[in-house]
Amino acid sequence: MYFITGSNGFVGRSVVRAFEQAELPTTGLIGRLNNVDELSKQLEGFDTVIHLASAIKYGRERGLNQTDIDGTRNLIEAGRRAGINHIVYISQIGADSNSLFPVMRAKGLIEEMLLRSGIPTTIIRSATLYGRDDRFLTPITSLAFWNWPFVWLPGGGRSVLQPLWVEDLVRIILEVSDTLDLKGYRGNIYTAAGEERLHYDDLVRSVLEISNLNRRLLPINMTWVRLVTRAFFGWRRNPPITLFFLDRLNQPEIADLDIVNQQFGFHPVRMADQLSYLRRPGLARYVFGSLAGR
Repeated sequence: MYFITGSNGFVGRSVVRAFEQAELPTTGLIGRLNNVDELSKQLEGFDTVIHLASAIKYGRERGLNQTDIDGTRNLIEAGRRAGINHIVYISQIGADSNSLFPVMRAKGLIEEMLLRSGIPTTIIRSATLYGRDDRFLTPITSLAFWNWPFVWLPGGGRSVLQPLWVEDLVRIILEVSDTLDLKGYRGNIYTAAGEERLHYDDLVRSVLEISNLNRRLLPINMTWVRLVTRAFFGWRRNPPITLFFLDRLNQPEIADLDIVNQQFGFHPVRMADQLSYLRRPGLARYVFGSLAGR
């Protein structure tokens, strides 16, 4: 049986749906990761934990420390008590415990904790994810609705990314979570990224085209964008854009273009083929919180 932290999140909902379709039983975490005794009880009888829980979307370092770092430490202790045999953790490309960026530093610290835990762990370092209700293209689209006649390009829009469709990541999670581990995934680190290397301005152009929005691209200094983001969204509990989002644009997101096929034997979909969700009604309201709980 599979125990999933973060089962109600963007990736978690897709994971639960895929496992149900594969007739694999799953159970989601009830409550938070802050009580080792309660976690131990919930983990009893499970073999594998798929660890997705994170506070990244809130954009605050305190949340990262409490949910991501301390929560993982508690999960490891509870997993030892319950006899968990495998943890699958979704990290990010660029994870490094010495990084200057809070998310990458937290991800790097968590990787180190898991690899030292004594519980067999599979780490998937993912590229930026997109899909319905994502925290990437959805806010970009929503902000573009309101930023007439311009759409901002932080740092000039030259950041390089290799976006990955969320369902392709889920396919990988399903593959590496095999309880028999016939292909030897446990104990290894993998990278998951799309087969298109795109600049941020190219992504924005795709968003504008699919959304039928006519906007001029306006390069903006990254420091100024960070100040505006902090002023307009920093007070909100669940902001559409966070400083963590901007941090991602400060470092290249590069992997071998065929990395998924090399490791898992399939080709990720092209981004242009999976953007119809950006046409749905009501998307403009995302920036005001109508979709913020998703």
